[in-house]
This record gives sequence, C-alpha cells and structure tokens, in this order.
Amino acid sequence: MKTVLITGAAQGIGLATARHYASQGWFVGLYDINGDAVQNLLDSGEFEHACGGHCDVTDYASLQAMYRQLADHSGGKLHLLVNNAGVLSAGRFEAIDSAAHDAIADVNVRGATNTLHAAFPLLRETPGATVVNLCSASSIHGIPHLAVYSASKFYIDGLTEALDLEWRDYDIRVTCVKPPVINTAMGQAVADEIPQKLGMDLNASDVAAWIQHAAEGSGTSYPMGLATRCWYLVDRLLPNPLRHLLTRYLTGA
Repeated sequence: MKTVLITGAAQGIGLATARHYASQGWFVGLYDINGDAVQNLLDSGEFEHACGGHCDVTDYASLQAMYRQLADHSGGKLHLLVNNAGVLSAGRFEAIDSAAHDAIADVNVRGATNTLHAAFPLLRETPGATVVNLCSASSIHGIPHLAVYSASKFYIDGLTEALDLEWRDYDIRVTCVKPPVINTAMGQAVADEIPQKLGMDLNASDVAAWIQHAAEGSGTSYPMGLATRCWYLVDRLLPNPLRHLLTRYLTGA
C-alpha cells in the first residue's frame, strides 16, 4: 500500500486531497495545526487506512514527530508528500498588519522549507518518492493586494526547481501545482478583495486531481486551468510593460 502525507489536511485543498487518495486505497497521513479537526476526521471512520494529528510546520520538532508517527504506520516509507499548509492575507501591502506578513513568511516559506527538510530521510528510503508543493498562479507574476503571499509562492517555485535537480540523485522527484483562486474559504477571501477575471469555477477536489496529475507527470510546474496555463505561457513571451498591463487586467488592480 502506498503512503501519502498531507500538511494542512483538516480542510480545503488538503482535506480534498486526503479524500482523493483514500478513495484510491492509499494510506493517508493527515496533519494540521488544528489537531482536533484531524482527530474528528479520523474518528469519523471516513479514512480506513490513516493516521494523523497536530503538526505545526513552523516547529521543526513538531515536524519530526509527525514523520516518526507516519513511519511507524507506513513501514518507514513515504511515497508522496503533499506540502500544502499555507496562510494568506489579502489587501494593500501597507494596510496589512506586519504580524500577518510575518505569518505568511513563517508558514509559507519557513514552514514549507522545514517540511521538506524533515521529510528527506523518509523520502530517501522510498524508491520513486515524489513531492508536490502547493504553489499558486500568483507565482506567474507578482499580484497586487497579495504581495507577500505572491512572493512566498515565487519562493516555492524556485525551491521546487532547485530540489528537483538536487534530489534526482536520491530518486526523489519534486514538482508543484499552480492553481488560480479556487472556490474555498481562502479563495473567497481573495475574491472579495481582488476582482477575478480568471473566474472561480474550480474547487478543492479539482486541485486534488491536479495534484495527482502532477505527481504522475514529469515536469516541475503545473499551472491549473486553461486560463492559468495560457497566462503562464503568454507571460513568458511578453515584455515587462505588457506583463504588467496583463496582470492589472486579470486582477482588476
């Protein structure tokens, strides 16, 4: 039985991904800062083969405890890591409290980095292991009103590319998915702040399926949705002034 571990698994994309892989017979590790919500999911009987609990991705000791627990249940194997935990604040840069900016850096950058670093021993011991990092369409171009969140996803994009090269020596593949704003609570918070011309016709289960597509593919970057893929390709060809104009149009900035 293959094993997947998902951070930020108590709701949204993380929970949809856990359900997606559970439906295919995988052993699922569900971990989240909200350990009570994870425990309720495990107690519900929805996940036949699973373990999980509290994990704070900004706390390295918490991550180590998470991987030890998973290894005890999986025979020391981790076939797929879905590095999903993240936070977001939307609004004008100067209007957002500095503590909210700090939280994005702590969770989306430091937390994602530590999640990967602590996972390495298990991934190395699993032939053909894969990592899918949750990136964002906001890594295509810096997005007004999402400045720090967007920057954190540029970091994830670069980290993905670098580690995919580094970890090839260990038979570990690293990739990322780049969804646009989707129909979740977090997505709605963005849509309330930024008018969306890319639409919100995708939901968390669509992202879960795209995560599997990326995990089974060969590239390092998987923009999600036709409009996002077109933007991704066009943005690479345009001169900088036109890139700015296109982004302003798409985000209503």
